Amino acid sequence: MKLLITLTFIGVVDSIDNDIITAEIQIHTGVQKVMHFPVEIFSCELTEGDFFYVKYIDGEVDGECGLPPEAEEKKWLLP
Repeated sequence: MKLLITLTFIGVVDSIDNDIITAEIQIHTGVQKVMHFPVEIFSCELTEGDFFYVKYIDGEVDGECGLPPEAEEKKWLLP
């Protein structure tokens, strides 16, 4: 049996240095943390203050600009 794990993080870019994004992220429980992401996981160009989200699905990482469609449905608190 294969277990499928899905996580989604919403974040705001604090800074980008040497192709590493430093961001404040929030997971669906409302917990906020500072995390670092390589710019290459994003299919778009981010700048300081931009919202983004990262999905981790079954070992694959996908970064997208903006807010995920489900953010409004779940009424997540944004950083």
